[in-house]
Amino acid sequence: MLEPLRSPVISAVAVAIAAYGLGTANPMETAWSALMFWLLTRWFWWKNQPGIILYMLAFPFVEIHTTVFEANNYGLSLNELFEDTGKSTFWYSSLGLLFVSLAFKLGIQRAQLPTSNAMREAAHQISQLKLLLVYGGSVLLTTLIDRLIPWGSGLHQLETYAHGISTALLVSLGIHYWITKKRPLLILALFIAVLITSFYSYFSGWRLPFTLFIVTALTSVSRINRRSLLRIAPVLIPMLGLVLLWQTVKGEYREFLSQGRRTQAVLVDRATALTKFKELSMQAFATSELLDEDVVAQTYRRAGYLEYFSAAVKKVPSEIPHESGSLLAKSLSYSLVPRILNPNKGFKNDRAKVERYTDHYFGENSFSSFSLGHYCEAYIDWGPIGMMIHLFVYGLIGAGLVLLTLKRSSKINPIVTAGILWTVLAPWGTFQQDMVTVTGQVFWGTICHLFLFTWFYKVIHRYIQMPKVNTLGQH
Repeated sequence: MLEPLRSPVISAVAVAIAAYGLGTANPMETAWSALMFWLLTRWFWWKNQPGIILYMLAFPFVEIHTTVFEANNYGLSLNELFEDTGKSTFWYSSLGLLFVSLAFKLGIQRAQLPTSNAMREAAHQISQLKLLLVYGGSVLLTTLIDRLIPWGSGLHQLETYAHGISTALLVSLGIHYWITKKRPLLILALFIAVLITSFYSYFSGWRLPFTLFIVTALTSVSRINRRSLLRIAPVLIPMLGLVLLWQTVKGEYREFLSQGRRTQAVLVDRATALTKFKELSMQAFATSELLDEDVVAQTYRRAGYLEYFSAAVKKVPSEIPHESGSLLAKSLSYSLVPRILNPNKGFKNDRAKVERYTDHYFGENSFSSFSLGHYCEAYIDWGPIGMMIHLFVYGLIGAGLVLLTLKRSSKINPIVTAGILWTVLAPWGTFQQDMVTVTGQVFWGTICHLFLFTWFYKVIHRYIQMPKVNTLGQH
């Protein structure tokens, strides 16, 4: 049995958040946010376990509830922040997350997740150096594939999922380190290298190294105390700084990466991109732009994701009727039917969907990434009640992914299985991604990592296993 982490610190934080809310314009919503924080940690934070499942529910929590603290920071009610629909949108979203979490909790009750003792034994069966070697090989392999398959090719999607192998191995390395504490300088050097290269990305790729650090570090946490907080603080503080830095430079940096074209493809080499990022970062620090009021406001808005949903609630159903499932049907058709079978299905257009259901118009020259989010699409399809049923089923699907991963990886070392679970479940654990993205990445990622790539993971398993010592005849 996995042992839940029961900490008075978590309860104290929840009480403090609720108490803080009494002096704000949103006391009920702040208190509910505190309760949800307490509930999710109580249900999904286990002692000496990687925080994979905890993260999958905590990330949507942040995307939904940050908006409350944004409104509180500016002394506004949620309805003042989002034109009379902010409060109802918040409750639809947060209750939706509750239904997802409840269904997920019920669904994984049958899951035989490895205990902390089993994880410890599995870690000591792995050669860390071999695991590092395999990780480096997977990065080189996917880099080679990236060069051989041009952006826009019909095989590009398979290449994208192949990148998930190196991410799974990186998670495995992190868990292995936090259990064994072997070669800390080497692991630190790897973390820094992965962080630096992650800035060669149109999107916020730098978040992944920090996220995986925290998720895997929870493997070593059996209680919340000063020591455990001090262990994570040196990572959380720089991460917050990078959030502000990214909001400051991302517009100019993205334009440089795409060379001003209407595309999200990176059209410059790695060295040139990283040099430009360094130049923009130094400029931001020199001019003290990081704490600029606009940057802070953009950070709040980027972390929270209720703006488009609130605008949709204002238009649906008063101006546009609920779609009765047609949005879901179109999303499933687009994401599950490969282009090779339907070459005429066109290209995904998030902007058109957002503009149809909200009053947001982005102009002809906008090529930023945005979406309604799949919670919002569930509301548009079914309304508030049907949305909750939809999201309950979504939670059961997430639990099903856990059960399927454990079943398909039963003969693989549990440390590697944990990495596979992260890769399979990561697209599911979101609030802001639209249903096309979620269903496409979940379905094809599952097919790839639990079926097509299974042989590869088994080869890795056999290679990294430490040889068993024959003690026959020894006394």
